Amino acid sequence: MHCCWSSWMPCTVPAFSGPVSFVAAGKMDEEQSEPDVECSNIKGLPLSEDTPHEYMPCGGFEDFASSVSVHRLPIIVFTDDVCEQRVWHRGRIVKGRVELPRGPPDVQARNPVVMSPAFLGFCIEPYEKRYLHYRGVGIVFSRPFAANFMQPSIDTILVCAALAELLGGAAAPQVSRVVDIGSGSGLLGKFASAYAQGVDELTVALVDIDPQAMAYCKTPEFGAPSCGVGGRAVRWDLRAEDATALLHSELDFDLIVSNPPYVPTKEESMGETVLQSSSNFWEGIGLVVCLLELVLQGRCPHGAHVVIMVTSLTLKAPRVRQALQAAAEQGVRVRQLLEREIAWKAWYAGHGGGHRHLLASADELDSKQQIGECEYFIGATAPGHSRTGTDGRDEYWGYHWHVAYVLDVWRP
Repeated sequence: MHCCWSSWMPCTVPAFSGPVSFVAAGKMDEEQSEPDVECSNIKGLPLSEDTPHEYMPCGGFEDFASSVSVHRLPIIVFTDDVCEQRVWHRGRIVKGRVELPRGPPDVQARNPVVMSPAFLGFCIEPYEKRYLHYRGVGIVFSRPFAANFMQPSIDTILVCAALAELLGGAAAPQVSRVVDIGSGSGLLGKFASAYAQGVDELTVALVDIDPQAMAYCKTPEFGAPSCGVGGRAVRWDLRAEDATALLHSELDFDLIVSNPPYVPTKEESMGETVLQSSSNFWEGIGLVVCLLELVLQGRCPHGAHVVIMVTSLTLKAPRVRQALQAAAEQGVRVRQLLEREIAWKAWYAGHGGGHRHLLASADELDSKQQIGECEYFIGATAPGHSRTGTDGRDEYWGYHWHVAYVLDVWRP
């Protein structure tokens, strides 16, 4: 299981106010490793195109269609272990090639807890364009006008990290059909397309109830690839429809991935009520329960994997705890691919009725609870009282804290 609890000291690098020199940052040759260069150069110094950038990710950035050009946009890069986020405010894209400003990033967040660490000098709104990159996969993203789906968040990157662990090892499952449920930006599906093992054609279905999500995923800024691991062909199936209805009609996917709404309503946290629909992209556990029950009820093919994001907030709901307990009793495996404490903006919950129902009880604050095959923290903690508390995060009084779990659920 991937877990990063190390301590850190946040640091901000002041942005250079003068002319900026850029490094053309297309994909490197597959044989070339990431250069080991001291971070001692000054921003703005000239740099020839064939000189490696000291912060260039191994393999370089995505190449997009030549029609994609952006004069200025932030470039956001996460390290492979998601223990550092790097942001350059003044990147650009020229004829499909991402160009990184010379020198160190403007913002470095160690053990990142949000996508937009405003406390370090970086905040981005859904409509603002950015290049987001993780482990060789990137998108140029800004949410379309009138769209309602969630922009990529720290959750998105954590699920990608979990997918890399599941799909990147020697014992990785062979995958021929992937579906990203509630796909939003489509980054999870695109990441799976780059890592899924197999020899025949790979089909990747992106499903979101918001038509604007599918409109974005058809753009060159999303950049749906036509081939995956070993050059296998990738076919894309984009659907603007209710994902729950799809899962009741088509069950031949061998990898189902989702970062669903996972914050229980007050009613869901107090009993066995489950909302079947939600008015927003964060609240209501109906899709979480639906995905778990697909495996519990034997409606997925044997060996199919459901990779799903839940958090200690989700586990305040009895129905979720019951499903995870039932898995152990019915021969369904549940593995924690990743565990990470992250920030939570508590004002998102409760429809104005507060969020006390989501806070950890005295018994839940410091001790994990056994639920089925795994141990979990339950509930959120208040600002200034994170469970880790050793990396300066308790100074950020605008955030509550919860523990994210990316689960791999399958019936052997």
